[in-house]
Amino acid sequence: MVLQCSKCGQPAIYLRRYTSEALCAACLIRTTEQRVRRTINKRKMLRDDDRIAVAVSGGKDSAVLLDVMVRIERDFPKAELIPFTIDEGIIGYRDLALKAAHRLANSLDLDLHVWTFRDLFGFTLDSIVQGRGQNDIGACSYCGVLRRRAINDAARELDADVVVTGHNLDDEAQTILMNMMRGDARRIARTNRLRELAVEGFVPRAKPLMEVSERDIVAYAHFAGLPYHDMPCPYAAEAYRNDIRDFLNRMEHKRPGTLLALLHSAETVAGALHSSLKGIQHSVCVRCGAPTTGQVCKTCQLVERIANR
Repeated sequence: MVLQCSKCGQPAIYLRRYTSEALCAACLIRTTEQRVRRTINKRKMLRDDDRIAVAVSGGKDSAVLLDVMVRIERDFPKAELIPFTIDEGIIGYRDLALKAAHRLANSLDLDLHVWTFRDLFGFTLDSIVQGRGQNDIGACSYCGVLRRRAINDAARELDADVVVTGHNLDDEAQTILMNMMRGDARRIARTNRLRELAVEGFVPRAKPLMEVSERDIVAYAHFAGLPYHDMPCPYAAEAYRNDIRDFLNRMEHKRPGTLLALLHSAETVAGALHSSLKGIQHSVCVRCGAPTTGQVCKTCQLVERIANR
């Protein structure tokens, strides 16, 4: 017996376990778009006339993000989508992902803008990793700080009102659990951070895919025929996140809906903590002028650390 689509009755090709829906390809794509629309509206992520910088990596998440955003923004002619990529300088990985990102942008009649670690900081991630000492911090620690700065610098150069990134439900759940295990209340408070809490000098960020599972995204990218690069980052094996991912995957398989429940619980906690963010005093980095809570921002600290090896 052929399983029928829960929405239209056509033959189903996908089972969305956390909603118990069997879906055909067309309804999978349509319901994913609807879920993203609800996420944007419920959390007031975007405005009708926003200039939206879309962070594109060449991977499946950002491919789905850009495709969905193009579909949604057709209803908002005053809004503008500007895809951009950060090239960290990882030979054999980022160069291939960039090709996929360019193919995706071209297929959607959009121009892709590219910034590189070398141009912004004077180093590639490969060179940073090769120069590390035995007790140095991991590649992901360097990349996370520098990439966040690069995204903000790119968004400011693009004169964007907001940056949207391809973080999915799995990513969000992993981050939430990591922050809880570290006892990092400040980061928990940033879950679904409101635009009005944005710090001057930082372009507000939004995550339209935060309620879409990674499994849904893989299926969407496949059935929509989106070009993307699926090789994992060669440095990702160092990440503590991998252990958290394995645990949550087991929980989601055993109890579908675990990831969504964790996200919604964290948002409830974050809502109670948002007032604490308003009390944080930001100054500007004495070296680069970026917003920071100390005298020297984390980016400048890392760049100095690399230069003084």
